[in-house]
Amino acid sequence: MLTLPELRAALESALTVLPAPERFSGAEDADTARRLAERLRRDLLPRLGGDAPLLLVAIAGPNNVGKSTLFNALVGAALSPARPEGGLTKQCLAAAHPETWTGSLRDFLTRRYDVVPVPTGSSAPVDQPGPSGRLYLVLAEAVPQGLLVMDTPDFDSVYRDNRERTEALLVTVDVLVFVVSRQTYQNAALVDFLRAGVGRGRPYLLVYNEATREEVARGHLDKLASDVGHPPLARYLAPHQPEVEAGQRPLSTQPLDGQPTLSALLGEAEHVRELKARALAASLADARAEMETLGRAARQATHEPERLRQRLRHELFAVGKSAALKGVPADVLVDAFRDELDARSSFHRYVRLPFRALATALTFVSRKVAQSFTGAEPSAAPVLHATDETLRDGVRRLVDLMAPEVAAWRGDAATREQLSEAFGPPTLARLEEPLGFEPLHAHAADRDSLYTFCRSLVGEELQGGMRQELLQALTTLVYSVPSGAAAVVTVATGGMGHDAVIWAGTLLSTPLLERFVDLLGADVRARVTQKWADAHGATLAKALEARFFAPLLGHLDTQSAQWTRTAEALEVTARRLAE
Repeated sequence: MLTLPELRAALESALTVLPAPERFSGAEDADTARRLAERLRRDLLPRLGGDAPLLLVAIAGPNNVGKSTLFNALVGAALSPARPEGGLTKQCLAAAHPETWTGSLRDFLTRRYDVVPVPTGSSAPVDQPGPSGRLYLVLAEAVPQGLLVMDTPDFDSVYRDNRERTEALLVTVDVLVFVVSRQTYQNAALVDFLRAGVGRGRPYLLVYNEATREEVARGHLDKLASDVGHPPLARYLAPHQPEVEAGQRPLSTQPLDGQPTLSALLGEAEHVRELKARALAASLADARAEMETLGRAARQATHEPERLRQRLRHELFAVGKSAALKGVPADVLVDAFRDELDARSSFHRYVRLPFRALATALTFVSRKVAQSFTGAEPSAAPVLHATDETLRDGVRRLVDLMAPEVAAWRGDAATREQLSEAFGPPTLARLEEPLGFEPLHAHAADRDSLYTFCRSLVGEELQGGMRQELLQALTTLVYSVPSGAAAVVTVATGGMGHDAVIWAGTLLSTPLLERFVDLLGADVRARVTQKWADAHGATLAKALEARFFAPLLGHLDTQSAQWTRTAEALEVTARRLAE
């Protein structure tokens, strides 16, 4: 069992993480979120802040059924407009004894409602629309102390705002007095509204207005209670009274089943305590059920941003891998060969040292000679240009592929705007600008990772014997070509070694590199290529994400995290309320 401070803390936590109703894609979930927020903010948290000796009673029902007439009868004055055409009440009107608007009772009410006191002799403008949660309060000596009675708008009004105002206040009351007639008792909308308001034990009373025969009224009320799911605390008849309709006398009610009169049940302290205790238990049960519903909705809401971000990152990775395959660094593999073989034979390592120095010198001299005939080397090697073009083409295809997600989005407007920005003309226009990825083409971390992988691969494949001796001899010969000369391998046209671009090399160099690969094993080429594609492809994908899709992915990441936190907080609080 939670202590009072623990219960308040749990409910405050749930209210803090509860998203705005419009964040939920389903209309029913949005209504549940609105109702739960009102219940927590206006009912449970104020109620748990200190139990005021005040019974809150709301009169509700369909249009033109006599709610205002019953309200005027209970408060002893014609405060609410009650005319035959009905539908006049568009905001909630309450009446209470003047002592209610003092001290702790006044603080209690202002924590729950936007209270607007009505000056003596004035009429409240309840026939005009107003905000949800507003309560016009009339102070009248005829109202018993400790009782506050509300007249609410028609729940079945053609104005949705009327229903929302009614629902916002009904979740805060202790007792609901529901008025029906023989024309309305089995209306499906009425049953749904009443079941939502009292379905988990909230005390409610039924008043059957304009009753002509008691046995007929009893049958109708039995049917309504059966549809709601649990019986009312008490039932009352209001026989047809022409004088009431003419405004000559207040509406009178008579109890069925030996219950106290309506005024006694609502005004005497012995009944008030039980009603308030039952109302608190029902409100907690309602809150728990609503949290469970919204927890499931929040879990469901995480799926769409999670799906979108995973799909986008998957497609970006595919684009990055495709671009990475345009230039696999063969020099890393050659270095791994040499270093691993050097580590296995001191003799061959010392023999190869003079060749290494000679190859480095020849590389420098031959580069200068070539530049004297051809000019300076181009700022971007052809393979780098091919890589960038592959990235651009991949992003264009990605925009085309993901564009339908904009039209299919049914969630919040902010995400739709981000989707339109990311998968539309702005991104395509930015593709015409330089990518600025030049530093990534010689990404040190990716090259180091590939080198470590190649060293391990060479170590696994070499088993000693003649195979290793042959590789040692071939490596000694290939030192006539520096490894840096084999800087790029165009895998798309032939694979590792076969199309190695070995600058300043000899006719012997390309067959030797191919021989390296063949001696190591048939699958080495594919394994080295796949390793580079995975590692460098991920680097290029992250660069594309940062360049073109960072706002969208950041938004989706935040959305997914927020919905997850909401679901977890609501689920935890619901479980604690069930303890």
